[in-house]
Amino acid sequence: MTNITEILKAEENNEVKAPAAPRPDIVPLIVKKMNIEKSHAANLVVLYNEKATIPFVSRYRKDQTGNMDEVQVSETYDAIKYYNDLFDRKAFIMEEIEKKGKMTPELREKLEKCLDAKKLEDLYLPYKETRKTKAEKAREAGIEPFALMLMEETNQGDPIVKAVEFINAEKGYDTVEKVIDGALYIIAWKVMESVDLMETYLKDAMRTGTIISGKKKGYDGDEMRFEDYYDYTEEIAKLAIPKNSHRFLAIRRGEDLKVLSLKIELNDDVNRQMLSEKFITRKFFYMDYIKKAIAIAYDNYLRSALETRIYGELTDIAENEAIQVFSRNLEAALLAPPLPYKNVLGLDPGIRTGVKTVVLNKDGAFQGNLVLNLNGERQIKESADTLAKLLKKFEIGAIAIGNGTGSRETHMFVNNVLKREKAEAIVSVVNESGASVYSASKLAREEFPDLDVTVRGAISIGRRLQNPLAELVKIDPKSIGVGQYQHDVNQKKLMEALSRVVELCVNKVGVDINTASYSILTYISGLSEKMAKSIIEYRAANGFFKSRSDIKKAKGIGPKAFEQCAGFLMIRDGKNPLDNTRIHPESYAIVDKIASDNKFKTEQMIGNKLFFRNFDPKRYLNETIGEHNLKSIIDDLLNPGLDPRKEFKNISYKEGVETVDDVKEGMVFEGKVTNVTNFGAFIDIGVHQDGLCHISKLANRFIKDPNEVVNVGDILTVEVIAIDYQKKRISLKVVQGKE
Repeated sequence: MTNITEILKAEENNEVKAPAAPRPDIVPLIVKKMNIEKSHAANLVVLYNEKATIPFVSRYRKDQTGNMDEVQVSETYDAIKYYNDLFDRKAFIMEEIEKKGKMTPELREKLEKCLDAKKLEDLYLPYKETRKTKAEKAREAGIEPFALMLMEETNQGDPIVKAVEFINAEKGYDTVEKVIDGALYIIAWKVMESVDLMETYLKDAMRTGTIISGKKKGYDGDEMRFEDYYDYTEEIAKLAIPKNSHRFLAIRRGEDLKVLSLKIELNDDVNRQMLSEKFITRKFFYMDYIKKAIAIAYDNYLRSALETRIYGELTDIAENEAIQVFSRNLEAALLAPPLPYKNVLGLDPGIRTGVKTVVLNKDGAFQGNLVLNLNGERQIKESADTLAKLLKKFEIGAIAIGNGTGSRETHMFVNNVLKREKAEAIVSVVNESGASVYSASKLAREEFPDLDVTVRGAISIGRRLQNPLAELVKIDPKSIGVGQYQHDVNQKKLMEALSRVVELCVNKVGVDINTASYSILTYISGLSEKMAKSIIEYRAANGFFKSRSDIKKAKGIGPKAFEQCAGFLMIRDGKNPLDNTRIHPESYAIVDKIASDNKFKTEQMIGNKLFFRNFDPKRYLNETIGEHNLKSIIDDLLNPGLDPRKEFKNISYKEGVETVDDVKEGMVFEGKVTNVTNFGAFIDIGVHQDGLCHISKLANRFIKDPNEVVNVGDILTVEVIAIDYQKKRISLKVVQGKE
């Protein structure tokens, strides 16, 4: 409660401040922006403020959101954050302008009505706390009265004569020319304060402007990556199309590396005239000076601000598109089909240092390691005998080979041993991007403190085959190798987006709480790193969790955290069969009631398709259970533990083709998509150099987006249509779509 004594004391000292304006209701704004019902928008604002996670809301609050999926919830959450941040920023700006005594009723109205973050910054531009402007310096030297005189409608005398009165050598205005110059800058600033044309300028620039790049003067290197931009011109309108925006990121990278120079060509004459017409609404006697001041306002301030806005618009478009591309590719990589329930050999190829080999049991637990030497006939024979013994002793069902240097030689060696031994095992080449990052990480050292980094890398490769999601969550998403210009985008925005993708993927699949690693638990809805560690510690001290309700026994798991996480943590062979479904504990009572009403045991409801064929859900709808939630419960009962990931399929690389030099035009390969960009897909055909299938060659019909037909991890049949041996570039076309 506010202290009354303090209020009275403040009044005595004239310290009482007007109460801060309440934050506007953002629900109508969300309704308009997202085109959703008011009740759903209001519910989502409440859920957002309560810190309910996107996976939880999209799965267990369907009735409150109108059955929104995780993408729609995610976009609505982003909109809520946008408006919250906007109003926080607006309050700060208004306070800052008030402090400077610059607030006017007109400006206040503009600020209060502004609902665009960039427009808000345009309004704030003339009042920003920056280094002292020429206008401010002139004011401090006492030149403002002279500037106001130049803005009069009637003759006030010869300006050159009048300027003498304002000479101030101490402040640096020791000549008539400098005094007049200072006055013009004061007028120029008044032009900026009274005329707002930035949105008009920007709209015209985005429609008619041009980006021009060239080799930077003085640069004498030969960066092949940027040779296409050494003499390059493109309309801003084209670069602003998301699918083309990667070109702007390339130019920007070249500029940052001081290889390229960048210039923006605009309708400057038209813009100056527009500013003049907007400002000159009355007859000024000293019109020539006014026009000079208008030119200063545009050339020295507005044009650079406009360039910044254009640069910002193109950057936002390009970054958002790059982040979306990365996010889609990351989701596909994380949700790649697992190969569970098989003992696996993980092989990290190395010709000179040998093939680092690890044995993992079907749960991914490390069993042992050794090195297979493939240098020389004797070493190859000894290694073959060793591999044969491993296959038999550990009943190996699959072999994962990293796709780095030596992978083809290792692949051939393994296949020869399998043929010789008449043994059966799935042999799969695994993308090892980021394995070295993981193997040297703190997490890897904690997992395997006594193992060498090369052994940890082989373990990561093997586990990626068994369960890509569980292993890849241990690695910085940026190191997985599925991005487009990932180092050229806002790193904070990128990490926020990628972390959200990882969270959504982990919760889409769910985890077994009794086998889940600390790394994957940190991404479960509602769990912090501290809570994840607490679950691991509880499991180590007390053994397996027997029921979901036991989760609350782990230190730090309160009611809110339990609500958010419980539905995504499964328990096999627990006390309650519902604990191994995606049904949330808050809904167990309705399942028990359905079972009781129909004289079933709860476990008899699970997978009972015959019963649900004639089931009438309407009698069970009430204030807490709506139709969307009930339908979700029934789906979970019919498909308990359903894994959303596809079935695992292996790929066979062409024998005898090991390097780019072995590849010929017309050859047909089976390949795996490793990366998807706006302009096509990169495909691994087993020669240490991915081929590029341009968007125009991905399908036998026109497509706007490669993601319409392919995703990371897809297996395609492709034909080589061109090859550049010197640059090691392989061009492909799809002859058979994904399997």
